Amino acid sequence: MAELVTKRYAKALFDVAEEKNALEAFEQEAIKISEILKENIDFIQILAHPNIIQEEKIKLVEEAFDGNASNELVGLLVLLVKKNRENYMIEILDEFVNMAKVAQGFLQATVTSAIPLQQEQLSKIKSNIENNTSKKIELNALVDESIIGGMIIQVGDKVIDGSIKGKMQALKSELNNLRLA
Repeated sequence: MAELVTKRYAKALFDVAEEKNALEAFEQEAIKISEILKENIDFIQILAHPNIIQEEKIKLVEEAFDGNASNELVGLLVLLVKKNRENYMIEILDEFVNMAKVAQGFLQATVTSAIPLQQEQLSKIKSNIENNTSKKIELNALVDESIIGGMIIQVGDKVIDGSIKGKMQALKSELNNLRLA
């Protein structure tokens, strides 16, 4: 249910952004608003509080974002309050941003390593992925010491596990299969 709600509102905002030929502008606004909401989670809790009347919630949203975002984005936030969907604001905005990036030819990729990678290494990884996919890549770098060494690269729904932990698990699985045979 939550995913359906998120996608429906994000798609509606996406359609409006395309219609107004303002996809990039809306994307930047959505990123900023999402960041603000993530930093001020109390704001969403206030909006979702059952003892605060709807008119007050709408007034809070308008005061917080009017002049800082387009009428369409403020209108979406007000609509979410009217439909009691305040708890979905961040997810809807993030989903819209993902839709906008895909429409602009971007592909999300994540590289996970045991230690922080240097900028030069990240640039090479990004360049290699872009050459192999013919897409613009937005690369996120994560650190997970539990993979011991190597790295895991995820592009869209494809995962390349070159980590020591992954290789050890594959070897363990292979050994278990040998014992069963």
